[in-house]
Amino acid sequence: MNKFIFIVSTLGVFLLISYGFSFLVGSETGNNIAFIPIKGAITTTGDGVPFQEGGASSTTIVEQLQDAYEDETVKAVILEIDSPGGTVLASKEIADKVKEAGKPVVALIRSSGASGAYWIASAANYIVADEMSIIGSIGVTSSYLEFSGLLKEYDVNYQRLVTGEFKDIGTPYKELTDKEEELFMGKLNQIHNFFVEQVAENRNLSSAKVGKLATGEIFLGQEAIKLDLIDELGGESEAINVSKKLANISEAEIIEYYETENFFNYFFDSKIAYQVGQGIGSVFINSNLKQAEIRA
Repeated sequence: MNKFIFIVSTLGVFLLISYGFSFLVGSETGNNIAFIPIKGAITTTGDGVPFQEGGASSTTIVEQLQDAYEDETVKAVILEIDSPGGTVLASKEIADKVKEAGKPVVALIRSSGASGAYWIASAANYIVADEMSIIGSIGVTSSYLEFSGLLKEYDVNYQRLVTGEFKDIGTPYKELTDKEEELFMGKLNQIHNFFVEQVAENRNLSSAKVGKLATGEIFLGQEAIKLDLIDELGGESEAINVSKKLANISEAEIIEYYETENFFNYFFDSKIAYQVGQGIGSVFINSNLKQAEIRA
């Protein structure tokens, strides 16, 4: 019997480590402010960028936001952002969820809140950022390595067999045709315009003003406040103070959300390579380098 209990207990601990959990640290009674981190490249899975630390998972962050919204003791939420951006879909999922809050949400940008991360921050009720933090980079990028010149040099041919004109668009084995490039840019422009409209709506700014800022340029916090991209210069204490003010409470304890690292990531993770640039678009290249495609 004791042996059986030991085996079951060990299995439970192993599953807990393996699959990862979202944990809370802090008080569960009274007035609380939930801290939810958004750190690293933002993707739906949180795999991050190869050779760097893991990123932020939109799936996990959306679940954490929902938990915070449903917790009656949580009076406000602080998004602790330190991210260069990420994929379009992941950024949009989090931004959409932020706007469902029903309680104050404050974005605290530390060293970086750029591109998709800024899209998320703009959806909050208030943005606090350090004067030297990186803000903005409103734009979209899609890039990939193209090997056609190298193939020619080594007398290697790309045999194109497709059933649709654009089926292999973005393959690294041939140059884009003018028609393919026009198609690509049309999609990117659609995403770019949507990004601009979302920021304008979230920040109560005109589309024309945001459009002028949407060159992909980054702004320091001290510049961003003059452009109405953020609301206040400061750090954690300022974010907590404004959260209490918006929630109409005088005192609060901090609840920290975090996710444990998946045990299997270290041994069985087969990440596909992708490029996270100055915009929120990203190109995924599958592991055998057959083709690159935009994920939006």
